[in-house]
Amino acid sequence: MKYVEDPKQRVLDEALERRAVEFHGHGGPFMTIGLRMGLYALERLDCKGWFDVGCRVKLRWRPPDSCVIDGIQSSTGCTMGKHNIEVVEGNGVSATFTSRGRSVTLTLRKEILNKVKSGLVDEEATSEMMAWLGGVAAEALFGISG
Repeated sequence: MKYVEDPKQRVLDEALERRAVEFHGHGGPFMTIGLRMGLYALERLDCKGWFDVGCRVKLRWRPPDSCVIDGIQSSTGCTMGKHNIEVVEGNGVSATFTSRGRSVTLTLRKEILNKVKSGLVDEEATSEMMAWLGGVAAEALFGISG
């Protein structure tokens, strides 16, 4: 299979969400957070994805927090198999993306993390939370440095 020359998409749409749900096995807010992190990083670092980006994710290495990882893999093309994503156990949710000597770190705001965790009460609330996370400005979700 040939490497894709076009950049990964940088917009969260239904097609990307469907592919991420297929990869992850179900939809959820933490997966959506990972999608948003990856899309923001691709845009900010102006990289194609797949091979010219790396990611170091710091979070609690268990669901639901670890679902962020599948969102990042789906949006950036960073994968465990290519070894361009690394996971480190830690508190909170953050990811540092690197490409061509540049980097950006996105840290999920604590109040957003608390809001998401308290909102996981039923399927309808989960869908509403995913929609909200998909539409709010990245700066409202993440502390951004780099």
